[in-house]
Amino acid sequence: MRNYAVHLICHLLVVLAGLAGGIATGLWLFDGNAAAGWLAPLALVVALGVLALQAGHLRRERASPAPRGSRDSRGGRTLPEPGTR
Repeated sequence: MRNYAVHLICHLLVVLAGLAGGIATGLWLFDGNAAAGWLAPLALVVALGVLALQAGHLRRERASPAPRGSRDSRGGRTLPEPGTR
């Protein structure tokens, strides 16, 4: 649940890029707009880039271990280091 905000922001960015790419593709196909023909693949690249950044962020978050000596959420006390009494 920690990465939920990142997940939502990335989904919003990908949806906006998809919307821009869809509109650009429609303009290129039906209106013959050359600039929109370049904007459509650019939007696709942006969406794939955002998805790659999200995957990298989630991979880093899963790989990072919990900090030692962290606060216990139940009692507010510091947990001992492993191997000590």
